[in-house]
Amino acid sequence: MVKKETFKHSNRKKILKYIEKNIPFKKHSLVQKGFSSYNSVFDYTKCDGIFLPYIHKFCSMAGKDYRILDFWINIVEPGGYTKPHNHITEFEELKQIPQKTGVFYLQKPRHSGNLYIENNLIKVKNNDILIFDPSLNHHTEINKSNNQRIIFSVNMAEKVTKDYIDGKFYFVKEL
Repeated sequence: MVKKETFKHSNRKKILKYIEKNIPFKKHSLVQKGFSSYNSVFDYTKCDGIFLPYIHKFCSMAGKDYRILDFWINIVEPGGYTKPHNHITEFEELKQIPQKTGVFYLQKPRHSGNLYIENNLIKVKNNDILIFDPSLNHHTEINKSNNQRIIFSVNMAEKVTKDYIDGKFYFVKEL
């Protein structure tokens, strides 16, 4: 099941400027003609709070006990797309924990491509936020616009948080 809503926010210009100046982007094998902050260790909760409304919205849509494990940004250039993939965890300690994946379309120009989940077309626009099961295969259409498509993505787990200490990830289960 895919849960989709429109999320109104008031800090688009501020967040775009912040992303441009502060987020460490790299090439990523799933993002063709684009960049991702996925492999960067960056604490989005400590950025003057500008990402907190998005984090809270993802968690509230997933369920009251869901916590963000991963938060990253993908920028897809014209002609780019995201390859088919899923978010099934590789961490043994999370395999029995309920999880969800989410995406928010911060900048979705016309003709910049929609989302496919399990080969079902999901038409998306600016400010759309979606939550779905991480085991579902998904990908995007080619960005046929002249502008970047910018999305926020998350992986979430029920009553589990993730810490990064001394170069290693640790998962903490809440009681």
